[in-house]
Amino acid sequence: MLTANPEILKFSLEKRIIPRFESLSRFLKTDKDAIVCLIRQWYSFDPISYDHAVANINLMTDFGVCDSAIATLVQTRSSIFGSTDFIKTLEEIKGLGFRPSTTTFGIALTAKGLGVKLWDEKVNAFKKWGWSDEDVLKAFRQKPQCMLVSVDKINLVMSFWVNQLGWDAMAIAKTPHILSLGLEKKIIPRAAVVQYLLSK
Repeated sequence: MLTANPEILKFSLEKRIIPRFESLSRFLKTDKDAIVCLIRQWYSFDPISYDHAVANINLMTDFGVCDSAIATLVQTRSSIFGSTDFIKTLEEIKGLGFRPSTTTFGIALTAKGLGVKLWDEKVNAFKKWGWSDEDVLKAFRQKPQCMLVSVDKINLVMSFWVNQLGWDAMAIAKTPHILSLGLEKKIIPRAAVVQYLLSK
């Protein structure tokens, strides 16, 4: 595993490596998971931002965020812990109706953590297909993963749904999990079955 990041061996075992390992092992299931994460995410936290990241992780714990959600963020979205106004984001997600003790809170936090610019681009993509701001928020509350798909994926699915199938875009607003499905492998084959049944 060290071949993926041999530079880690240049750092102090007592001052840098062990403290980071102990921080990660609080949330990850096994020592192996902690070691893998430590190696892969080493440069996500420079010496200054590391303490800040730990403070934000502790803030999540105090806020009631479940360990599994924290573990997922540490492993996949460690950059989110660099936020300088993290409590505001946590309060915003909670205000949208997500309970900190659930894993969906972490998913919603990940989506919001992508930044205002990318969030707005996705909102505008949905609005291009007739959704309102409230429709976007309702879909997000129901299935926060819908805001993790790319703008291109949103437009591809919507184009197929509306232009090729002739179906209402608002149907996806009510069942946003569709956006997380693969277009070629899941959506198109299932739509073909529905069309066949409707033709009978």
